[in-house]
Amino acid sequence: MNKIEKLKKERKDIIDSASKKIPKNTLIDEVILNNHNIYHTIISSIKEETNDTKTFTLTIDKESNTTMLPPFIPGQYITLYLTISDIPTSRAYSLSSSPNLSLKNEYEITVKRVEGGLVSNYMLDELKVGDKLDISNPSGNFGYNPVRDEKNVVAIAGGSGITPFMSLARAILEGMYDCNLTVFYSVKTYDDIIFRKEIEEINKKNKNVCFIITLTREEKDGFLHGHLNKEMIEPYIKEFNTILMCGPKSIYKTMNEILNEFNIPRKSVHYENFAVTYEPDEIKTYELKVIMNESTVTIPCKSNETLLVTMEKNKIKAPSLCRVGECGYCRSKLLVGKVKMIGASIERSLEDDGYIHPCVSYPDSDITLKLDI
Repeated sequence: MNKIEKLKKERKDIIDSASKKIPKNTLIDEVILNNHNIYHTIISSIKEETNDTKTFTLTIDKESNTTMLPPFIPGQYITLYLTISDIPTSRAYSLSSSPNLSLKNEYEITVKRVEGGLVSNYMLDELKVGDKLDISNPSGNFGYNPVRDEKNVVAIAGGSGITPFMSLARAILEGMYDCNLTVFYSVKTYDDIIFRKEIEEINKKNKNVCFIITLTREEKDGFLHGHLNKEMIEPYIKEFNTILMCGPKSIYKTMNEILNEFNIPRKSVHYENFAVTYEPDEIKTYELKVIMNESTVTIPCKSNETLLVTMEKNKIKAPSLCRVGECGYCRSKLLVGKVKMIGASIERSLEDDGYIHPCVSYPDSDITLKLDI
């Protein structure tokens, strides 16, 4: 082998070796570490929106070291950190208030009851004015971006998926954005309409923001009836549109089929993931070994629960933020075993090196997981 060929081989070996290594802190790790703060808040008011939905106003807890709440943009969420029946857990909720409310050091989140939901039931049934909540800084990239998006915005919402669009509507009405917003909002009945009185007032007075509500299980004058379809949406589709969707994934599937008929490019359609669901053909029980910095715990895990939920139920305070596999905050090293990772946004190089997002990972065998806690 001549000198040139030897140098080529050495160079290739160095590159191949380096590509298999993951830096101790990747770029996203550094961003999260630098920006993930805990803010101490107190519930200053609770408003009942429907019989199963409430809006909580949070302000700074003056007895803590929190002195301000950071600004946010419509579409972002905050994560609540709670301990319920000795179970440490977290949930992400979209901010429903105008961004201007943060100037008063206040946030609003709107919580709808989820059948069997640990956190939503606790918040609606147990929390009261004066209770304290620890929250994260606002996160997420969903929503209207005036640099990227068209001036004509069509939003598709189902159930509590209305919350980020109410934040955007309020921002538009207060002059923060120069765009037109049409919100198609699908609910079961008239009494299920969250923010109903405010929506009715907006529809009476404003031309830039319009809410079109369809009732799927009730007929009522002034409202559409049935599930959203092409005929309902077609009059509001312009030559150039930005489409925003937030709600059950069943809406996404139906709307994608409809939008394809309008030839709307995929780059103009944006989604918010509220939750990840997976139903295995058979529920199996495996063994989960969790290796932490100072201890190792072995616990049972079921194939229909994420590793994050399993750890929380066993009082392991695992890192979490978005809980839908997008932010990367919970990223952990899978040392042994197989998982089904549902909808995770993770770089191929990281996945190939054994990293997973426990918040969306369901066990498919016995698991050994390393947490940096």
